[in-house]
Amino acid sequence: MSTNSLHQFLSPVELSLNQIYLDPNNPRFTEAAWDYIPESDWSKPDVQEMAQRRLVNDFGIEKLRMNMEVNGFLPIDRVIVKQFSEDKYVVLEGNRRICAAKMIGTVAIDGSAISESVQSSLTTIPCLVYTGTDSDAAWIFQGLRHISGVVEWSAFNKAKLLVEQMEKENLNLTEVGRRFGLTAHGAGQWVRGYYAFNQGRESSDHINEIDERSYPYFQELFGRSSAPLREWMEWDDDQFEFTNKLNLDEFISWLYPRANSESDAGAMKKGDFDARRIARRDDLRQLAQLLVREPDFFEQFRSGVQLEACQALAISRQHEQAAKRTADPLADLFDAVDVCVKAISNVPYKAMKDDATSARVLAELERLEQAITDFK
Repeated sequence: MSTNSLHQFLSPVELSLNQIYLDPNNPRFTEAAWDYIPESDWSKPDVQEMAQRRLVNDFGIEKLRMNMEVNGFLPIDRVIVKQFSEDKYVVLEGNRRICAAKMIGTVAIDGSAISESVQSSLTTIPCLVYTGTDSDAAWIFQGLRHISGVVEWSAFNKAKLLVEQMEKENLNLTEVGRRFGLTAHGAGQWVRGYYAFNQGRESSDHINEIDERSYPYFQELFGRSSAPLREWMEWDDDQFEFTNKLNLDEFISWLYPRANSESDAGAMKKGDFDARRIARRDDLRQLAQLLVREPDFFEQFRSGVQLEACQALAISRQHEQAAKRTADPLADLFDAVDVCVKAISNVPYKAMKDDATSARVLAELERLEQAITDFK
C-alpha cells in the first residue's frame, strides 16, 4: 500500500471509550523475540491489562494522565483505530492517549475531584477508522507521526509557554505543571530557567550575544545536582533572579567566551557559543561538584583551565587520598579526632542553655569519654 493513498482508507467516527482497545502488538513493544498476540485475544482483560501495564511502566503515561485530568481529552490529533470485531476497535496510533483516558476515574492523581467537563470529554473519542487491509498499518501510522511528522518544540519555547500560562492565568507551579503533565519541581525547573535566561539576555554583559541555544544550561542550573552553582550566583526565589550579577556574568562568559583581541574598530568581539567552555548542559553537575568538594580546582576552572583537566586532577587527588588512607589505617582516626575537637570547641553557648539539647550533648560526650578511657 502506498502512503500517498492512506487518506482513502480513513473515515471519521465517534466511539465510546469502552469500544476502544489498546494494541497488545503496539510497535513500541516489539522486540527481536516478540511473540505476536492473535486478534482473537486482543479484547481479553489480561491482554489489555498487560498492554496498559507496559505503557505505564515504560512510556510516561502518568504525565499524560495528569495533563488529561486538567484539560480533558483534546482531539487535536484524532486517534486512529481499526475494527477487529463487532463494536470493538484496536488502536493503531494513539495508544498512550487512550491508556491515559482509561485510567481516569472521578479522583485525580493528587486526590482532587475530576471535573464533570473532563469526565464528559472522555465519554466519546473522535477517531479515524482505518478500513484498509495492510497488516503493518500500525507501523506506518506511528512511523509517519514519530519519524517525519510532529516536530519537537525547542526547550525555550516549552518554557515560554509555561511562563505565559502562569502569568496570564495567575497559576502556581503545581497548577501549571498539572496542565502540562509535569510535577511542581519539573515545572519550576523550566520556569526558573526561563526567568534566569531572560535576566541574562536583558541585563548581563552579554545581552548582544546570548540566544536560545543557551537556555538548556540555565534550566540545568535548577536541577538538584546543580544547586551549588545557583547558590554561587545567589538565586532569589521571590524575585526569580540572580542577585550576584558578577558571578552571573562570569557564568554566561563560560557559554559565550570572547576572544582577547579587539576588532579593527576597537570593539570587543562577540562571544562564541560554539567555543563555550562547558560543552554539555550535564557538565554543570560536575562543575557544581568541584565547587563543593574541590574548590581549588573550581578556581582553576575560573582562571581558564579546561573543565576536563580540572575533573581529572580532582579524581587523581581523590585516588591519592584513598590510597593514603589504605596505607595508613590511623589516618581516619586522626582526621576524626581533629573534626571532633573542632566540633566540641564550636558548640554555641546558646544551644547549651536549652535543657534537652544540653542533656543530649553531655550524654554524647560521656560516650566519647568512655571510649577514650577504654582505649587508654
